[in-house]
Amino acid sequence: MTVLRNIFGTSAALAVVLTLSAPPNADAQAQAKGQAKGKGAQLYTPAAGAKDLKAVLFNWSWYMGMLRSDQERDLMMSLEYQGKGTVQVDGQPCNVTKYRTSISYQTSGERIQITGTRPNGQSCNAIEVLSGAYAWNEDTPGAELLAGKGKATPMPATVEERMIRLWAGPQGAWKAAMAGIKDPPSMTPRPGTEVPANVSTAGKTSVVWEGSKPVLTFPIPGVPNATGTATLDAKFMAEKVVVKHGANTYEFTYSDYRDWNNPLNPAEAFYAGKMTEKKNGTVVRDITTTETETGQMYVVMPVPASVKAAIRPTNQPPNWTLETAAPPAQSAAAVTPRLPNGKPDLTGVWGAAPLPVAGSGTRRCGPTQVKGGGVTPDTGCTTGQDNFWVDYEWISPSRFGPSRPVYKPEFWDKVQYLDQWTNKEDPIMTCQPMGLPRSGTPRRIFQTVNDVTMLYTTSDYGGGNREFRVIPTDNRKHNPQKALEATYYGYTVGRWEGDTLVLDSIAFVDSTWFGRGGLFHSSNMHMVEKFTRKGDEIIYEATIEDPDVLVEPWVMPARKLRLNAGTDAGIVAERASCEIYESEAIMNQARH
Repeated sequence: MTVLRNIFGTSAALAVVLTLSAPPNADAQAQAKGQAKGKGAQLYTPAAGAKDLKAVLFNWSWYMGMLRSDQERDLMMSLEYQGKGTVQVDGQPCNVTKYRTSISYQTSGERIQITGTRPNGQSCNAIEVLSGAYAWNEDTPGAELLAGKGKATPMPATVEERMIRLWAGPQGAWKAAMAGIKDPPSMTPRPGTEVPANVSTAGKTSVVWEGSKPVLTFPIPGVPNATGTATLDAKFMAEKVVVKHGANTYEFTYSDYRDWNNPLNPAEAFYAGKMTEKKNGTVVRDITTTETETGQMYVVMPVPASVKAAIRPTNQPPNWTLETAAPPAQSAAAVTPRLPNGKPDLTGVWGAAPLPVAGSGTRRCGPTQVKGGGVTPDTGCTTGQDNFWVDYEWISPSRFGPSRPVYKPEFWDKVQYLDQWTNKEDPIMTCQPMGLPRSGTPRRIFQTVNDVTMLYTTSDYGGGNREFRVIPTDNRKHNPQKALEATYYGYTVGRWEGDTLVLDSIAFVDSTWFGRGGLFHSSNMHMVEKFTRKGDEIIYEATIEDPDVLVEPWVMPARKLRLNAGTDAGIVAERASCEIYESEAIMNQARH
């Protein structure tokens, strides 16, 4: 484990482990208990030699390393891949020195960057993009997202072929098989709970056995009448996926599965080391893997306006939904309390409906893990806690949804870099206050006619403590002099729009993040929050603008806050002292 130093000079690495493995607040604890009591609480283990669809789908994802957290959900939602080999570009062979694929299963998107030369020495570079039902080529990543930068060429005739390539991939084929069972598919399904027991067919997905090998058949998402057939090897990994679509037959063969992640961040998430693609018997891609990064990488595929105007989709891939905990029902309509000026009184202790999470990092040892030989240099796998460090980076809501800011293309690689080195780059690791919006919603609010005070207590498994801000609500404007001093929580003024309190914040320090995942911002960040109280509930909405680094304003999903009338609900205990990483001793890229 990387050396840690207590901010007061006392070493306490164990405290960080205990802090990181605990839910951040009471709401998260309640959610975890609810999940433990609900659907899928009992971990599923197929019987030895089981051949039903449920067993095959589970073993396929389990052996591939796709199931993460103590709840064993499919959390491989985005990844980065690099390889080399030969590709047909514009119908001609290209010797590829760099083949980079950025995949977002969540948005049915893929960006493939090809760098190479033809046998005659000519360059044959290309950037192929798929996003939902749109396809286009770029001359530079993110072309046309910013005015005057790059050229995006619509490629409507390639939409279905690119979808087939995505959903016939090593992980994509499993997801396609799951989508054939449940429509719309869940973003994080668990085959142990989503698939009926002891059947060979569920929905449009089925399995048969050819000798010792399971063969699954399923529809390709978003491509009508396209059917995929995946043949699995003895380790339940796809060795061949054949897709038939009209007069065309696509054949993908895979071999040499291993963890191709950077040695600084092994994850035991397996990807094919050799991938060959044929179309109607002709090899069109033959790629050898050089490196992957499989744990929730920042990948976005915004569709340029010119592409939207040029393509009128007739078929859309399914919306991959993210399961959320339903807010508790309100037994009776409560009266909204008001101050003497008639405005709603926000005073109270408030608990937010928890963000969608996928459990804790204490996953049981996987089928490929050897007792005593684990996934990080200094851990084995004897109990679930041994997988904590490697799984922790997969379960952060800010990494996989339900929304994320769209950065300017020039910063996409920076976000990935910051995330890959999050154990030294994240300001939480140097005990800085979390600031906004990372602190989340206020735990406690005190309000008068002229101002409002908000107390924050969320830690995000690292920095933070009892932070607060006092905000005038008398409709005053920002004072240019005060705006010169940047702070962690910004310079905020408030106003009322009907029964909604609007908080307008500027002058933030640029050293905080929106959240885990390398989501940085500039000092020109501007945040507008809205609090609308109705009875015992507050609807919280927030929009962030940052013209220096973002393509467009980031509208965060609305959250519902519920009044907590418990006797001790507002009592906040002092947290343990923060820990600081010894950045000069960082030995791996295990992301928190």
